[in-house]
Amino acid sequence: MYNDFVHSYASVQPPPPAAVKKSTAPPFYAPTIFVPDDVRLDSVQICLEDRRSNFVFVDSATFNPELEQEKRPYQQFLVLEKDYFMRFGYGGPPTKFSYKSRNAVMSRMWRNVLLSNLSAMSFVEVDELWQLEQLPVLYFVFGKDADALRSNYLVDDNTISEYYESTVSVDMAELATVTRSKADLCVSHFFVVNRGKEYWAVDTSDPSISFAFGPSTKTRTISKLANGSMSVQALVDEAYQPPPKDSEARTSQNPGFKLRDANGEEVVEGERFALHILSGRGSEEDEDPDDEHMDMFLGKDWLGVFNHTTYQGISETLVYGTMDYAVGFGVAVADGVTYITYADQYLQLGDDDSGLPVVVLPNVPSALKRLQFSYTASGDLVLSQWGTGNPITLEWMKAASGYVSMRRLSEPIHNNILLKLHIVKI
Repeated sequence: MYNDFVHSYASVQPPPPAAVKKSTAPPFYAPTIFVPDDVRLDSVQICLEDRRSNFVFVDSATFNPELEQEKRPYQQFLVLEKDYFMRFGYGGPPTKFSYKSRNAVMSRMWRNVLLSNLSAMSFVEVDELWQLEQLPVLYFVFGKDADALRSNYLVDDNTISEYYESTVSVDMAELATVTRSKADLCVSHFFVVNRGKEYWAVDTSDPSISFAFGPSTKTRTISKLANGSMSVQALVDEAYQPPPKDSEARTSQNPGFKLRDANGEEVVEGERFALHILSGRGSEEDEDPDDEHMDMFLGKDWLGVFNHTTYQGISETLVYGTMDYAVGFGVAVADGVTYITYADQYLQLGDDDSGLPVVVLPNVPSALKRLQFSYTASGDLVLSQWGTGNPITLEWMKAASGYVSMRRLSEPIHNNILLKLHIVKI
């Protein structure tokens, strides 16, 4: 498995993944890194900023960083040494840094931040080397498609990284072993795996404990784990409603969860049921008394499905609120996870670009597309994004149809209401 990781500076630096566009920022801001020939580059820990930096190999016997600094008086550059690296150039005197904080230094150089008042930037001096007070986080990054490679988040600054290319599976136990082997370089109680826009924080001591999250909650999640204010298990406990002591699990994240209808009877695979919408449409005072659709509000509301074609010409099946008819849904359990199905396909979240609607697709959803089912104290079924607490909401339209989609906890509710359901066997 470890051979799947790319720890190589072939062709001067790790080539940027094909799916990631090279930055269009001017070369002035791209960090230049001088590598003397007596420094083994393959022994230097990889970091995210390497892919957009200029590596220059020099003769250790003749290279003079002071002369180089005279050539570029308004630029910063780095010189690698065996046990540390040095920053030269505009903004302060030559400074020795620990390799633990190389990505943090390079990301600031990219943003043209002057590294002059290091103490004000949370750097401390340890054994004559400057480093951030907090150890970096180890990212395992899928090299061809990873949100972490976009460097849009300050939380990515204080990191070290390894790349992997396996498209089949990732052995979390082996990644935990790699993380423990780097305990002198990074925080070792957890690590992060990133592929596309999906992230997992994994407990190093027990890799079976993991927490899935996305870009919208990345800063909060990683910051709390890195500073020790929360553990991976604590994040899991916070996001998932724990089962009552006197009854079975009330959320599908926990073992023993069962879907039950409005009468409390378990729904099993092979049975069909309708999903009765309990979420109200608002008071009658809000409605137009002359509206020709007013009589439609007297019936029960249900979840339905309809085929929709996007502006890009892509056909998709959306889940929506309706009072026209009740369609038959089903339940499937795979690897201990409960799914609601329609026509043997899975209800899940659609693409972020489409506003994260609830859709029906044939594939088993990934963790960030998966729906989590929970029961309120009153027995209502509510839906959310797996592991995040982001609720599935309903926005009623005039013609008695409702748009069903995920609403991030940080976003305003507007006209959306929490989707509450009862299961009715049919």
